[in-house]
Amino acid sequence: MKRYVLPFFSSLIAITFVTGCTSASEQLTVKDPTPSAPENTGTSPADATKGEKPADDLLKQFTVLAAQAKEANELTAFLDQHLAKTDTKTADQLFFALDQYYEKHLPTINDNFKALLAQPGNAEKLYALQYPYDFNKLEGDDSFKQWLLNQTEGGLVLKATNDMSFYWQVDYKVLQKYAASLGEEGKDYLSIQETETGKPYLGDGKLQITRAELGPRMVEVEEYLVNYRSSPRAVKLRTLYIDYLKTYLSDYRYDAIDEATMKLLPAVTEEYQNFAKKYEATKTGQIVKDYLSEVAKNKDVVFEPGKPGESIIGERKPNLSQFLNGLEVRIAHTMNP
Repeated sequence: MKRYVLPFFSSLIAITFVTGCTSASEQLTVKDPTPSAPENTGTSPADATKGEKPADDLLKQFTVLAAQAKEANELTAFLDQHLAKTDTKTADQLFFALDQYYEKHLPTINDNFKALLAQPGNAEKLYALQYPYDFNKLEGDDSFKQWLLNQTEGGLVLKATNDMSFYWQVDYKVLQKYAASLGEEGKDYLSIQETETGKPYLGDGKLQITRAELGPRMVEVEEYLVNYRSSPRAVKLRTLYIDYLKTYLSDYRYDAIDEATMKLLPAVTEEYQNFAKKYEATKTGQIVKDYLSEVAKNKDVVFEPGKPGESIIGERKPNLSQFLNGLEVRIAHTMNP
């Protein structure tokens, strides 16, 4: 099964601990002399009662800071100081610029982390901690400990897979502290990211949430795509939406099919019907309704029987395969700019 990776907040580079010694510098930093400037985000109204500094000045300062910053915590400190005092349009621009910084530099941060772990004693220190990791509990006050603290102050969180491979990702739960200062797009974007990173729908090669949990996520992302279809973030969230939708309709097969008849279980049919009715005004609700119509053409049979000795479930019914394969084109026609 394909594992969806959010490119901007979780360019998740799993890092298996490597013991031994390297010549990596203890002062590993992220530097990039040519960051992209904060974008112009739509027409969110400025709040005239706010404004510590002119918006253009703040954006220019942030661009320069992003080019020179050694760690992301320098950028979050800037937002902590200025975001609540500016208008919502500028706040969104600054927040999205921070998100661009994460997207660009997270792979380097993870590479730096791998190099630090290779230095004698560092991996052992980290293994001694319990999740969630409190780096203040590390003994001593060396550069490794300070580097870890800098990452958390910069809005990142250390995660681990089941095989204890570690990676840094954006901690959108922590970044919710900025929500009150953001415009509508910023708030909606932040909500989607916090939901997905807080409890990913896929993890360690398998589904991590129920179909009932996934349904509202689809609708939330659809609303973003409809409301901000020209946003630079729409392309990335459209990929997430398509993955959500295909998963919702097809990837719970072992919990959805009566293997004796290859039919969709009545309880699952009812769940789809309830979803389509609840969200009938949405594009997602209509897609689920149309899928049920295709299933009904087969008298609820979804798969052909498998081959004896090879598999229980065989190929998907042709009309259903055609329906699922056509989702990306259908979505492109209705949600693209």
